[in-house]
Amino acid sequence: MIDLSISTLPMIEEYEATEQVADIYDEIKREMQVPFVPNIMKALAPSPEALTIAWGVYRSFFEQTTLPHSLVPMVLYAIAEAGNCRYCSAKNELTCRTLGIDEETLNALVHDLDSVSPQRIAAIIGFAVKVAHDPQGLVAEDYERVREQGGTDAEIVETIQLAALGKYFDIIADALKIKVDSEIEQALVR
Repeated sequence: MIDLSISTLPMIEEYEATEQVADIYDEIKREMQVPFVPNIMKALAPSPEALTIAWGVYRSFFEQTTLPHSLVPMVLYAIAEAGNCRYCSAKNELTCRTLGIDEETLNALVHDLDSVSPQRIAAIIGFAVKVAHDPQGLVAEDYERVREQGGTDAEIVETIQLAALGKYFDIIADALKIKVDSEIEQALVR
């Protein structure tokens, strides 16, 4: 059992998992198509209920969203970068790279969103970042900018939900002081 540095909360490794947690871990690996359980899920496992809730929210969003699957990690990466969440930033950067999103686009997501093409994608990502970090500051023009690029009401609602999901996992990762998975760090070494 590994203790999280500041909180001293345990991270439940696969070999330590109860049957209930082990079943969730197996589902996570199968559904995410990864050979390891991400640290964020291991950090939630001291409470099987919290793990079940977090995994259910994550899985349900990805199963139901109509947003393009390549857009989702771009949004989550931009939100994590804007909020300085090292864990979520690394995880979502790797997902973006795995989907073929190039270095120039990744850089633009953080430093020059207006240069992201097509403009529809830039509008959705910019809206999502504002939703995550300044929801009270949203004005009619923010919604209209997405609509001008062909965004539907359903996409706006799903983008709001995605921004909340990104912020949710950023808070969990930051509050539990979760370190980036070694597998992710190794994959991101350039």
